[in-house]
Amino acid sequence: MPIDTDKYNIKTVARCFQILDYASEQSGPISIQDVCAALDTNSNMAFRLLASLQNSGYMTKDPYTGLYAISLKTLKLSRSALQSQEIRKVTMPYLELLWNQFPKANVNMAVFYNGEVLMLDRIDTQSTPRTYFTPGRQLPFHCSALGKVLTCELPEAELDKIILDKGLNRYTEKTITDPKALKEELAKVRKEGVARDRNEFIEGDNCSAVPVRGRDGRIIAGISVSALTSNMAVEEIEAAIPRLKDTASKISYMMGYTTQPVM
Repeated sequence: MPIDTDKYNIKTVARCFQILDYASEQSGPISIQDVCAALDTNSNMAFRLLASLQNSGYMTKDPYTGLYAISLKTLKLSRSALQSQEIRKVTMPYLELLWNQFPKANVNMAVFYNGEVLMLDRIDTQSTPRTYFTPGRQLPFHCSALGKVLTCELPEAELDKIILDKGLNRYTEKTITDPKALKEELAKVRKEGVARDRNEFIEGDNCSAVPVRGRDGRIIAGISVSALTSNMAVEEIEAAIPRLKDTASKISYMMGYTTQPVM
């Protein structure tokens, strides 16, 4: 018999988490008025919720502006969440072996969580570390190879919702910004089993990504090889795809996937 979780829900606690979610999506500090609008509540309640988060250490308040921001304490939660991911423990040895074959490239792993493409692991090239892609970093779903591979098998209704919510922002001249063109691109990814980003997200950066599947056959992660053109030519990135697929196949097997999905 399913448990009615609503009866155990503490609204005040839930609202505190809503504030953290809201604050994490903003580009800067937030005000009491921002929280009032976001949570549809009054200023007294918003102040009490923010004060509780401040007292717990998860938000800080600027004494001069009165604005609130997420504190560094949340990094502990992020680190613990990343460390608890089973797929990271399985994947890293294989990513290291792949990187040994292509030391001029960056080797990456990401997952699709709660509508976001999140980096979980990255091994940087020796020549040009790219700290932009740190674990926990969000990637655009429509113009990064990892984003494409992680969303290529989503139901069309879910994909439409993501397009509507996130938009198809332009990052370079080659970024796909048309929904129809994106769907055609994702169909190609499904058919070929590999996604490509050729200067679509960052100018001068190329990436190829392939899916990692779980026991039920669904895509649970993506791994990729990327590099600046000054480190590896596009042809070299293309040539790495068979090794990339082989690595993903081995990781998928370790995660319980076989060619016949378990029903």
